[in-house]
Amino acid sequence: MDNRRQNRRQQRSRIMLIIAAVIIVLAAVILCIALGVFDRTGLFRSDETAAESGTEGWTSERSNPNAIVYDGKTYVYNDHLTNYLLLGVDTEGSIQEKKTPGSAGQSDSIFLISYDRVKETTVGLAIPRDTITQIEKFTPGGDSLGFYSDHLNLQYAYGDGKRKSCELTSAAVSRLLSGLPIGGYAAVNLESIPSLTQFLGGVEVTVPDDSLSEDNPAFYKGNKVVLDETNTELFVRSRDTRKEQSAIVRMNRQKTFLDAFASKLAKKQKKDASTVTTLYEKMKAEMITNMSTDQFVDIAVAERSGGIKTIPGETGHEGVYDVYRIDDSGLYKMVLELFYEEEQ
Repeated sequence: MDNRRQNRRQQRSRIMLIIAAVIIVLAAVILCIALGVFDRTGLFRSDETAAESGTEGWTSERSNPNAIVYDGKTYVYNDHLTNYLLLGVDTEGSIQEKKTPGSAGQSDSIFLISYDRVKETTVGLAIPRDTITQIEKFTPGGDSLGFYSDHLNLQYAYGDGKRKSCELTSAAVSRLLSGLPIGGYAAVNLESIPSLTQFLGGVEVTVPDDSLSEDNPAFYKGNKVVLDETNTELFVRSRDTRKEQSAIVRMNRQKTFLDAFASKLAKKQKKDASTVTTLYEKMKAEMITNMSTDQFVDIAVAERSGGIKTIPGETGHEGVYDVYRIDDSGLYKMVLELFYEEEQ
């Protein structure tokens, strides 16, 4: 009997200790949130991460827990913005085909379009495919292997080739951009891009370099060329993999195409309000998206401010692969400039 009583007392003591520990942990979490140690919004980096990345001038002293103090100025996220991720995927066949993790194709074109709903303007960010950042890898069966530092374009491959791939890539880009919220995505196969130019009756571009002049004599630097269903894929997809940083060269051509395409689409939409809706329906079978036609219309007719910027970094070659190493301090400043406002 005495042994049973002693066992019960020991069990009660252990339970009380566990309860006390839980209360202490909860109290610590609440205190950390109150002091701004934990990021409740995902819109900014922790103090430690900012310090490690070289973003000098950062401080966590702020009256608004959702604000950032940088170089003595306080910034808050501009909640008038909606950010969309546009992906060009290098796969063969239908993008609607479900694939196993690790074989779902790579997102060789990565662009972020930020739409200001009040000013009705957009700004674009080009993100090099070879950007080295944290991506989540999975087994062919779909089990997470954790996070690894690797090429950003591989993140798409570890999904299902459809929505999961888009969601994973959106999350990776959000982490790269200090937790920037991404409100929608759209992914198309690069081989389906000619359908876009065909729909508009051709898109005129000024060729930015001579990288394709051997493949098409008309593609020499400074020449004005009309892209159509016969030459668009060459312009936006081809690169010489024998040359280092050929993906960056191709990305610059893609920026040229995207800018020209957006300009012509906007003009056509303003003349005919059904243009974007018709294009959306035409591309539905060749596109993975969670965006509505209204959202596509918004960014199509918005005034483009600032063009398409490339996130700051340095090109390199490690082993047999090209890499793009982010300038953390420069990128952090760019994020503040484009997506935050100084608190008055």
